[in-house]
Amino acid sequence: MTTGAQQGVSLALALLGAPGDRALAENPSYPNALDAMRGRRLRLTPVPVTGSGWDSGLLDAALRQTAPRLAYLIPDFHNPTGLLMPDEQRREVARSARATGTWLVVDETLTDIALDVPAPRPFGATAGAAAGEQVIGVGSLSKSCWGGLRVGWLRAASRVITELARIRITADLSGSVLDQLVAVALMDRLDTLLPRRAAQLRERRAALETALARHLPDWEWTRPAGGLCLWVDLGRPVASGLAERALRHGVRVEGGGRFGVDPGTHEHRLRLPFTLPSEVYDTAAERLAAALEGAPARMPDPGLPDWVA
Repeated sequence: MTTGAQQGVSLALALLGAPGDRALAENPSYPNALDAMRGRRLRLTPVPVTGSGWDSGLLDAALRQTAPRLAYLIPDFHNPTGLLMPDEQRREVARSARATGTWLVVDETLTDIALDVPAPRPFGATAGAAAGEQVIGVGSLSKSCWGGLRVGWLRAASRVITELARIRITADLSGSVLDQLVAVALMDRLDTLLPRRAAQLRERRAALETALARHLPDWEWTRPAGGLCLWVDLGRPVASGLAERALRHGVRVEGGGRFGVDPGTHEHRLRLPFTLPSEVYDTAAERLAAALEGAPARMPDPGLPDWVA
């Protein structure tokens, strides 16, 4: 058990990676994990994730040519694209990683956020017993239940878990027992809670899509089958400037560059989560449109809280 998935990722990196080691990362990817890898002074090898998904040939070539110590992957409703890696491709990646001795740190925090398809099985189970020995799965209840519940976990071979537990002692002896008791109670009710959560998110996703189509009809995106956000194509590289102007209009968003392995990439993208109540999205999209058009910043309105994405 860990204090959220972020601690789980950090522990896995501390166990597997030393300064100067090569690490493969999807591009784009989860920025806090990228920051953790940079903090460990790992040398990042980016592999693109495009609108059509992962390129098996590129992944295999990157693994075989660079033989990275580890690879950080988000195969389940990838953050930020929302894509789902097919089972056969998971097996291919696992075989390539086994051939190069690469550890796979697999972020499964969004696995349960399956909106239009069944939730995928754990990566290690799909990869097979032999390849699964080199997989560390990272999970959490923060996405499926509540972001404030900092309860996560690592799933790996027993000898790996023993080493991870030893490393964790240098940071903290244990997570909150009260939070873990709450987590146990919630996990007993997941069969009831997850369908309600999925229905809520489908409604919010539809509200965001409707608002964007109304106020920003030139923007494009592919509806994700799961996850918590849209990866929106703005059609031109203006994301960083737009995010800065949007803040003055009361909308806090992240430009695509925040999710890139290399600076300056994904400037034509915005990540827009659909985690807030449906009624806020029309106002938020209207404000984004005003920011895009260069309209003067709005005056603060205490009756309309900022929309945070």
